[in-house]
Amino acid sequence: MAVENHRLNQKPIGELSTDSKEMVALLVSLGVEENTSKTLLCLHVHGPSTSSQLQKRCNLRQPDVSISINQLNKLGVVDIVSTASSGRGRPSHIYQLSLPLNEALLPFRDQAVNRLNSIQEDLSRLSELADSV
Repeated sequence: MAVENHRLNQKPIGELSTDSKEMVALLVSLGVEENTSKTLLCLHVHGPSTSSQLQKRCNLRQPDVSISINQLNKLGVVDIVSTASSGRGRPSHIYQLSLPLNEALLPFRDQAVNRLNSIQEDLSRLSELADSV
């Protein structure tokens, strides 16, 4: 992940630029979970982050961050780096985008195109059936 995405003055998602807020809204309109959209944009804007940092920056609960990270991981757009914990318990993780943002958006674009094609096929079939009734 490029260091230029990491900001010293890290803002919560509510303080992201208008473009970033619009990107979240557009992703949601395309069928992406809002929490996943926020997590994706937070990782892009803030760079590598822990779960606790994502919770604060995205204004999400821990389970929501976990679900979002799992979804992004299944799509292959996030890397999960384990770090040794300082004591007992589970190791902690750092999450980062594994691709530039434009490439990380491709799976969501592909899903939307597939849904659009399916809707167009359904509309065509509906017209055919309406003409035959």
